[in-house]
Amino acid sequence: MIHVAIKTKHRKRQMFLLSLGTFCVFLAMLSLIPLLPVLSDELDISKSSLGWVAGVFMICMAFLQIPFGLFSDRFGRKRMIIVGILIFGVGVAILSVSYSFASLLVARAISGAGAAMFFQTSFTMVGDMYDFHERGKGMGIIAAATGLGTVSGYSVGGVLGEFYGWRTVFIWLAAFAFLVSLLSLLLHETKPQSQETHPSGKLLYLSLDLFRTRTIVLATLVGMLCMMAVIGASYILPFFAMDSGISTASTGILFIPYAIVSSLGASSCGWFSDIVGRKKPLVAVTLLGGTALLIFSYVPASIWLIGVSFAFVGLCFGPVVTLSTTILVDEVVRTDTGILATTMGTFNMVRWLGGALGPVLGGVFFDIYGARTTFILLAGMIFLAAVLSIGLRED
Repeated sequence: MIHVAIKTKHRKRQMFLLSLGTFCVFLAMLSLIPLLPVLSDELDISKSSLGWVAGVFMICMAFLQIPFGLFSDRFGRKRMIIVGILIFGVGVAILSVSYSFASLLVARAISGAGAAMFFQTSFTMVGDMYDFHERGKGMGIIAAATGLGTVSGYSVGGVLGEFYGWRTVFIWLAAFAFLVSLLSLLLHETKPQSQETHPSGKLLYLSLDLFRTRTIVLATLVGMLCMMAVIGASYILPFFAMDSGISTASTGILFIPYAIVSSLGASSCGWFSDIVGRKKPLVAVTLLGGTALLIFSYVPASIWLIGVSFAFVGLCFGPVVTLSTTILVDEVVRTDTGILATTMGTFNMVRWLGGALGPVLGGVFFDIYGARTTFILLAGMIFLAAVLSIGLRED
């Protein structure tokens, strides 16, 4: 079987290429965040409207997860990875030449479609390659690449954007995406070939039927709430920093501690969950991350205090993605590996809808209540996720 051969011979190369793709997508996706105030001034777009520019990316990611999951279960993973990164790069290239709110929306929508194709397939590939006792470690590797891409994205967007201009930054990032798409030709297919291939309608029915189980429902809601809160807070932070007199380059640096905590937390929680189970670390990181965001809402406007206190909010990004995704894969593999990608698509749709609402709600709350109250409201979402994670059951 193909997935057995991947385990014994090609898994390191597979994981490197999947990590490179994850790094590339998060690098390009999050380079936009510290540049939002610059785009707002240069293109005369309001903060609320820019929230939709950030949100449309995740809306497209969300609603395309299920069809791409179906395609992956029926036709394989490799081609979805290659084409997904290619489409993502096209969207980044269009972003670099955008001059209006509408063109920004189109560019981000195209990138979101490509990212949707890539992300659900990459996590599914990990599920194909690792068994239960190693799956947390595998998911942690991808989540660590997410953290590295995050820290690089914020830094590239903030620092290089200030020196070379935001258009030049996205031209370089589009070229990088095209290169990664080409390198992805070296991937090996991991879709199990011995399984029965269900018709698309049955695939979707079997996948949705799993969402009647308590474990999958709670894991999905936890992922959604944390994604909503963390991405919403990340969207507000550059405006909060600008109002505090912090430069664009320094704003990019502000995100580095956050990304480091997110990345290291993801890999360590993935490894640790293979030993003690998924629930305990998930409860811990949601409680710690929510508390960190609550404390952050009260810190003085100092670059060092902001950077350090916001860092621990990263516990609700990388580690929560790793743990909630691993919980889902564990449950699906016990039932039917033939619906893994389709179920992953449904899970990611809900999670990324939360991510899409994050900047939209954050922008609205910011205009009405100001930054600090917005951070408190977002912290409340994380505490709700912590309560839900306590209700998870483990076999």
